[in-house]
Order: sequence, then structure tokens, then C-alpha cells
Amino acid sequence: MSKQTTLDEIISMTERMLGYAQSAEWNKVISIEATRQNKLQEYFSIKPSLDDAEWIKEGITSIVNMDKKIMELGSSDLDKLGNTLSHVNRGKKAQFAYQKLA
Repeated sequence: MSKQTTLDEIISMTERMLGYAQSAEWNKVISIEATRQNKLQEYFSIKPSLDDAEWIKEGITSIVNMDKKIMELGSSDLDKLGNTLSHVNRGKKAQFAYQKLA
């Protein structure tokens, strides 16, 4: 498999991760990330030629930009989860106080 084909595969995996992140399917994002991480390590274990530098730069830039979007979505979903848990905890405290008074 050529280096460009491998990089294209890594980009495709990242695109799928972004799609899953947009759908809040975090288990799928995590599953793909584990495989992608192995591919990235394998890919960068072999020194690229200078002739390939431009398309490698473009590919890495694309991956980094998608990763930033995934992290932003993850952060946003984490904030939403924190707010939900906060509401649940307040509800439990209110229920406990009500039961104590009853």
C-alpha cells in the first residue's frame, strides 16, 4: 500500500469520526480512533520523501482541522452532560429534602 493511499485511508477514518461526533456517537468515534492511531504510528514510522511533502502537509492539515472540530463537539457534549447531571443532582436534593420534611 502506498503512503498516499495510507494517508487517504487515515483521512477517511477521520471524516467518519467527525460524522459520528456530529451525531454524538462517541463510542464509534473512540473505536475508530484506536485503529486510526495505529495507522498514524505506522505511517510516520517510515520517513517520507521530500517529493511527498506537499500532499502530506495538506493531509495532516485536513486531519488536524477535523480533529479540532471533533474536540469542540466533544467539549460541547461534555458541557451538556455536566448541565444535565447538575439538574439531576438538584432534583435528587430537592426530593431528599421533601422526603425529610414529609
